[in-house]
Amino acid sequence: MDLAALSMQKMTEPSQSKDKSRHYVVFRIDQQRYALPLDHVTRAVRMVAVTPIPDAPNSMLGIIAMAGQMLPVIDLRRLFGQAGNHPELQDVLLIVQIQDQTVAVIVDEVLNILEFSAKQIQSPPAAVAQSRFLSAAVQQEDTLILVLDASRLLPSNNVEMVNGLTR
Repeated sequence: MDLAALSMQKMTEPSQSKDKSRHYVVFRIDQQRYALPLDHVTRAVRMVAVTPIPDAPNSMLGIIAMAGQMLPVIDLRRLFGQAGNHPELQDVLLIVQIQDQTVAVIVDEVLNILEFSAKQIQSPPAAVAQSRFLSAAVQQEDTLILVLDASRLLPSNNVEMVNGLTR
């Protein structure tokens, strides 16, 4: 999926509100919809073979080689404390730029690139505000989309490991 072309198309469409808005890549893991800011997602590619890394954290599935660069592969299910699935060919890797690091994140399906206005984006309730991954939520029709904080997808104790892999 060429996110650059799709995002350019979405960004050139006239915005219907004058308030500050932002584009998000909306994706699915199981039945839950999530979103990441488009400015952090460089592209989406089909699943490729992942090389396991000895002693890697549970959420880090391994590494892949892409465009001459080794990228750590993060399984969001495991990162969120759920049982991980064995990656399948129909899964998608979102290539995400997090600060000065690039990682691949496994998702089931990329659904769309959507624009959300500041009014649509709601802070999480106090009871779930402690989630280190959740930055906001958006109610869209009868679906709740959880907006993730891309900078928090890397476990803090694994940043050095990821830095070593991506350099």
